[in-house]
Amino acid sequence: MPDERAMMPIAATRQEVAVQSQFVTRALDEAEKQVRELAQTLAARPTKQILASGSGDSWFAAQAVRLAWEQIAGLPFEAYQAYEYASYGRSQEDEHTAHFVISSSGRPTTTWDALDRALASGAYVVGITDNPAPDNPFVSKVASALIPRAVKVGWPTQTTTATVALLLDLAIATGEARGFLPAHEAARLARNLRVVTRQMASVLAESVSWAEQLAPALAGQRLYTLVGGGPSFAVSQMGSALLAEGPQEMGLALTVEEFHHALRIATLREGEPVILIAPAGATADRCRDTARVVRQWGARLLALVTPQTGDMIDESGDGLLLPSVFEPFSPLLTVLPLQALSIALASQKVAGDYRRPESVPQ
Repeated sequence: MPDERAMMPIAATRQEVAVQSQFVTRALDEAEKQVRELAQTLAARPTKQILASGSGDSWFAAQAVRLAWEQIAGLPFEAYQAYEYASYGRSQEDEHTAHFVISSSGRPTTTWDALDRALASGAYVVGITDNPAPDNPFVSKVASALIPRAVKVGWPTQTTTATVALLLDLAIATGEARGFLPAHEAARLARNLRVVTRQMASVLAESVSWAEQLAPALAGQRLYTLVGGGPSFAVSQMGSALLAEGPQEMGLALTVEEFHHALRIATLREGEPVILIAPAGATADRCRDTARVVRQWGARLLALVTPQTGDMIDESGDGLLLPSVFEPFSPLLTVLPLQALSIALASQKVAGDYRRPESVPQ
């Protein structure tokens, strides 16, 4: 709908997306001392597992960093949907657990219930929120709080990437504090993370051009299938949410193996878009299988790849080549084309004065 009637306007979203590279880099710099102190605390307790709870993009952000925490910090990591955690809890959550409870706004939601349950468990609870207000329980009730101060007037974009970046930085610092990472390797990864945040600006510029050229060909599409493995599955869920929040289309997010195992290919119609998030990583070969069968079936493949997986793009030019990136850091780049595409599709609808069919309830 037009911005003057929208709860999360396109214009605000476009502005918030545009400054992500600068904002995320600044957030890392401003939080550096606090991240290192928190890492020392987690190592000294000692922490034996990490849990995270959130709803929507906060949950997806937690899923996106699981690989980093397990590979870089050497700690088991589990991300819970906040309501599910509040309802069912987690066995063996104790003083050797660190629990990140994520709520960008800090407003009353079921994440408050998740916070209360985490606090009652004996875990070391860290609030992650963009709202520094002293009455925000994700600041006032927790043992420690990380506050990126991202802005969200539009759809969740920089709030998600800033949370991902801070949790990646904390994973590096925790790995070093625990002795899991040598100091020189931790320093190398920290430098690499900041290179990636600076690359976000050029990747976004390419993404906007790609999305604006692609959007007219996708007019009228109501269903998008998004496929990825590991952290890229978390990105596929972010993309699904962006499609709902922006152009108000349906996005079905699947892990790469479930796409094949459940024969989802058989549900696709000719020309229907499949967005494959396929940076170099552990599931690249299965992503190649996905690219092949999607083309064979006659669906439209939109592949987000890096140089090592660039063979998944064919002459159609529907894919987008991103810079080489360490797989645990890849969500910071792979989510950007999905943000740009959702903006382009939503803008196209507004420009065309799109209205839902009369039979669909308002």
